[in-house]
Amino acid sequence: MKRFYQTLYALIVVSLTMTSCLNSDDTETIEPSNEAAITGFVLGNLNCYTNSTSSTTGNDTIIKTVLTGSNYPLTVNQTNNRIYNTTELPQGTDLEHVLISSISTKSNSIALLKTDKGDMVLSTTDSIDFRQPRVFRVYSNDLSNVREYTVTLKVSATKSTSSQWTKVAEDSVLKNWTNKSLVAFGDSVQLVDKGIVIKGQKAYRVNGTNVEQSSDLTNWNVVGPAALTQLVGASTDELYALGTDGMLKYSQDNGLTWNDEALDDKASLLPVTQIATTTWTYAPIDSADCVLMGGLNQNGEMCFWRKIAQHNKDGKWVYIPVESNNRFTMPAQNNLSMAYAGGDIYAVGDNLTIYVSRDKGITWKTVSNYALPSDAQGTQYAMTADAQGNLWLVTNAGQIWKK
Repeated sequence: MKRFYQTLYALIVVSLTMTSCLNSDDTETIEPSNEAAITGFVLGNLNCYTNSTSSTTGNDTIIKTVLTGSNYPLTVNQTNNRIYNTTELPQGTDLEHVLISSISTKSNSIALLKTDKGDMVLSTTDSIDFRQPRVFRVYSNDLSNVREYTVTLKVSATKSTSSQWTKVAEDSVLKNWTNKSLVAFGDSVQLVDKGIVIKGQKAYRVNGTNVEQSSDLTNWNVVGPAALTQLVGASTDELYALGTDGMLKYSQDNGLTWNDEALDDKASLLPVTQIATTTWTYAPIDSADCVLMGGLNQNGEMCFWRKIAQHNKDGKWVYIPVESNNRFTMPAQNNLSMAYAGGDIYAVGDNLTIYVSRDKGITWKTVSNYALPSDAQGTQYAMTADAQGNLWLVTNAGQIWKK
């Protein structure tokens, strides 16, 4: 791998040369400044490798595609000095050889890559190993101030979904169901009663005045008593439920004890019925999940809330407002079902239309390549994503679809 090294000493010389030529007509004037900040960070082209299996020979072929880095914008958080991608890179992206298209800085401050050999800057043809977070140092152009940023690139843990819906089967046992959810459990996808949620390798539900746990969705053991009406979701470390007092609750000990959730000032707009949730890894923070909850509030309006759930830390649910200029909202509907796959969120309800959100619940669009097949039948659909990133859909006409 070819690298271009430029030492801090050389940059000092360049900086002094620039400031010594302030009276030159053909030299840009650069005012000395003690400001040091990265304001923009754009990735260059990225290689992505996927396996394809021939349907005739069964042989595997590695397919290389080139991703445009600017399609995966990086957020610069000036509060905690972190830079990260909010849209995950596809599975198979080569993080060992990442090109940077550009780094923008404030007041001509100088951005360098921090390494065990010292601070270095790379040209647009040099690659950086981002398999682990990397630190960039920014020096003010008068060299009186320095600031460090940690850059983290997140790759999706799931494969991109296929391009077409495929009917897997029709099963009379799956006909005429109501109030069901589709869940990925272990290496299977199963249709279960609404209110059963999966956390890790266990399933949980409310049964009367108790919370119960199961390892096989057949045999259930009592965890403990709780004043809950139903479970609504889970993250890596927490279970979520509605209490009999109407409050949103969370448990950090697998349903043994429950506490009231912290909410923003829009608590009156919490969903109270037709609730669905989906969870994914939140890249900007170590050991954190993002949980999206949707449903109908007490006014019968479709609403969405989001929580950043960090390991062993309390979080807050935040209402996602519907701005007046937002043309892409989801209509109120029953039997909402949501799934996270490939960096996007998919939802379907009883208006039998699949909506896609690529901004984590703010806008919801209908996308042609995710439209339901014309021969899909049924009045209720349930959807989930498996561990490989495939979307699954079961209808109450007994159809099973996969994408």
